[in-house]
Amino acid sequence: MDNRDTELRSAWWSRLAGHLLWLVAIPWCMSLRKRFVASEAERARTPGTEPVIAAFWHNRIFVTAHFHRYVIRQRVPMCLLSSASKDGAMMETFVDHYGIRVVRGSSRRRGIAAFKGLLRAAREGCSVSITTDGPKGPVYKSHPGVVKLASLTGLPIVPVSVDMPCCWRARKAWDKFAVPLPFSKVTLFWGDRITVPADASDEVLAEYAQRLDAAMSHGLPDFEPIDDFIQQQRHDTDTD
Repeated sequence: MDNRDTELRSAWWSRLAGHLLWLVAIPWCMSLRKRFVASEAERARTPGTEPVIAAFWHNRIFVTAHFHRYVIRQRVPMCLLSSASKDGAMMETFVDHYGIRVVRGSSRRRGIAAFKGLLRAAREGCSVSITTDGPKGPVYKSHPGVVKLASLTGLPIVPVSVDMPCCWRARKAWDKFAVPLPFSKVTLFWGDRITVPADASDEVLAEYAQRLDAAMSHGLPDFEPIDDFIQQQRHDTDTD
């Protein structure tokens, strides 16, 4: 077996990049005109006060850690899934500045160990944060791991969507990574929680993954790839 299949890859420059990214992100995100939107039911629960699985898209990761620390003011410890690559080491360093723990691994590297780490964190009372289409896509398609984790732990999934109308996009990246322009408006939608039944079959898990995709469709520009199911959900919502 190639050691790269299991190792946690790191390098001094990836850690340094994480620190530099944080130094840039702080004034950048402070300049944004931030808005937090939650349903009446979720506001009554006071977001951030009980363990949940926070699900969001990979290309929205730049601002979510900032919202976690300075807008939602999360009271429950948060644990983030990050890849075992050098990029994952950079992300671990970056989110550590926001008080977020990291479990490293992915479906391609250390997947079982990472999943067990998330289970352990959830059972210790932590919230879990997952980019549901990471680490390599396809974009805006949730992997089954997030709904499987919800089924095993009993934690509800909260769909987290970020709308940033004015942003720079990495066109060559698989996820078209998005960074809001300084002083622009950014809205984070804290969606109604989704509870996945225990011992759900693969078919049921797939259905809940589709529901999650639809619930996270807020803020996706028309030019971005959205599957037919999500478009139908938007149409149904608009005509209600």
